Amino acid sequence: MIASCGGQRGSSVNRFRVMAAQPVSGASSAFFRIAFGIAMFVNVWLYLPYLVHDYFIDTTFHFSYAWFTFIEPPPGFGIQAVYVAKAALAVLIAIGLWYRFAIAAFFVLHTYVFLIDSTFFQNHEYLISLVSFFMIFMPLERRWSVDARRRPARASQTVPAWVVWLIRFQFGIVYFYGGVAKLNADWLQGEPLRMWLHRRTDIEIIGPLFEHEPVIWIMTYGSLIFDLAIVWLLLYRRTRVPAFIIATCFHLLNARLFGLYIFPWTMIAATTIYFRPDWPELAWAWFRRRRGIVATGHASDPQLASVAAAPHSVNGGVGGPSAGSESSTAGRTGSGDQSGDGIQQAGSGGTSSPRTGAGTTVRPISKLLAAFLVGWAVVQIVAPLRHYLIPGSPNWTEEAHRFAWHMKLRDKQGTATFYLTADGRTWEVDASEHLSWKQEFRMYGHPERLARFAHHLSDLHDGAEVRVETSVSLNGRERVPLVDPEVDLSEVPLVWWGHADWILPLEEPLRRD
Repeated sequence: MIASCGGQRGSSVNRFRVMAAQPVSGASSAFFRIAFGIAMFVNVWLYLPYLVHDYFIDTTFHFSYAWFTFIEPPPGFGIQAVYVAKAALAVLIAIGLWYRFAIAAFFVLHTYVFLIDSTFFQNHEYLISLVSFFMIFMPLERRWSVDARRRPARASQTVPAWVVWLIRFQFGIVYFYGGVAKLNADWLQGEPLRMWLHRRTDIEIIGPLFEHEPVIWIMTYGSLIFDLAIVWLLLYRRTRVPAFIIATCFHLLNARLFGLYIFPWTMIAATTIYFRPDWPELAWAWFRRRRGIVATGHASDPQLASVAAAPHSVNGGVGGPSAGSESSTAGRTGSGDQSGDGIQQAGSGGTSSPRTGAGTTVRPISKLLAAFLVGWAVVQIVAPLRHYLIPGSPNWTEEAHRFAWHMKLRDKQGTATFYLTADGRTWEVDASEHLSWKQEFRMYGHPERLARFAHHLSDLHDGAEVRVETSVSLNGRERVPLVDPEVDLSEVPLVWWGHADWILPLEEPLRRD
């Protein structure tokens, strides 16, 4: 019995390794690489003129992450040099020149900047670090790249299926957990979206609609349903196109209402990964037919040819007459490809043959890579749920709020006054003398940052006690204290598990006016 169970587990693992290694068209992943590189270049030039000064230069103090307090910004104009280097690396990523070096260096520089100051935290900046990390291990330079032209022996029309599925998984996590985070009392009552939309009634055409309550409720629950359902709709062939149109409209509306830097545009580009892996080729074939251009035949890649010949494979004759045909084997749905995404399902029909197409043997991915993929998935699934183990709303306490895809859920307004006590006297310290305006604004409603700044002030004043009087409003509530004003925050630990008792509970109800 035990041996039988062990054999079944081993068979499942082997089947997974073979499925992950199945060759699929590298067109969609190459498009993703190009779009990612362009987005990262734009991201640099959005930050460089203004925000770099606000976060890294116009301040003498940085809100470090726990365990990364040793990370400091470079001296002088070093931070501008880092951003210029990021822009150059983004160009290399987009054109596919020295790709592995470029993406690895970009990950290091981006994550370095990301970890300097927690007030710099944005969900899309965190997402960029995650995606650029696993892109290091993806052969995305095989197609439509300078590297492929320089080294034809390394060029290929295909990539392993795990490449496409990992990108899909990561962006699916962003969508789905963005919806899970909306399952909180404030959002279900229409806040803070109601507040924000009431401030945008001046927008042409759509602005006046935001004065009407039915519109508020439609957008509140529509966005919730969108986040929870969109991935499943994108994975199913019959609903994929309308789902993509809805997703595009959703992100364009977000860009119009909230800006959000490159996030909406990156999500639109990334959402194309849910189409068949050969969708760029199908689109190009359609364009050529519309222009009356005769196709030139299949690419010479033998692995792609074998994939194209296989039932339920990725390519319906890429570059050939059937590239855009719905009757091609790649476009059919059957026992091997119910989702219609064109990725061959190894083991369909009760087999787990490591062969595909015209007898081509597929080498399973390594056990190390398989373990990495499973481990990555587990961490990404579990980490955003950790706030359920901590009492209180993460929108108020900020405990476990980061790295959980909590997006546009809170509107915090407030003040914080720091009082230092030493040698029998008490005096007030002006935080603006130490922080940039962005740091100061993002500190008032964040208990951990209040404590970290209190530690900093105590260090500057020979161990003085530091108490903070706060007055904070969450999502339109009346202002109430956020932290206990009687507690010396210079003595509280800066790293803690669970809930800190010096953070006061939120008992103020939402206003109904």
